[in-house]
Amino acid sequence: MQSEIIIVPAAFFLVGFIVYTIVEGFRRRSQTKTVTEFHGRLLDRIGSAKEFGDFFASDAGRRFMDSLSTTETGSPQLRILKSLQLGFVLLALGIGLFILTDQRTFSIEASDGLVVTATVTAAVGAGLLVSTLMTYLLSWQMGLLAKRTSTPPRESGETA
Repeated sequence: MQSEIIIVPAAFFLVGFIVYTIVEGFRRRSQTKTVTEFHGRLLDRIGSAKEFGDFFASDAGRRFMDSLSTTETGSPQLRILKSLQLGFVLLALGIGLFILTDQRTFSIEASDGLVVTATVTAAVGAGLLVSTLMTYLLSWQMGLLAKRTSTPPRESGETA
């Protein structure tokens, strides 16, 4: 029995996932630190209670409060593009595994393992693509994908 055919790719993906998780953690930590320092400096510049109230009543104050959110939701367009990318990658990987099992000679156990892996990978990729299409259609129908209007230029007297 050649269990190496499953163990080696699984170990490769496990190491890749661990590296991705660590790098993503460092990225988020750095981003959070930068945003926190910026917000701290911004609040230090506000001297009086009147300036504080005026700032939070302005559009810039509302944007500041929105930026304090700890969730990283992203726009619908970014989430749709990420799932589209992942769907195509998984579908291509599944098709590539099918081509590999067709072009090379493996033992029956290894061939069965590759066919199962290829089927699951291709099915998940196709499912993500269908899900992305449905998400796009629903988001468009609900008006979440409306074109962004450019912000009007600020007058010289306005502050942000």
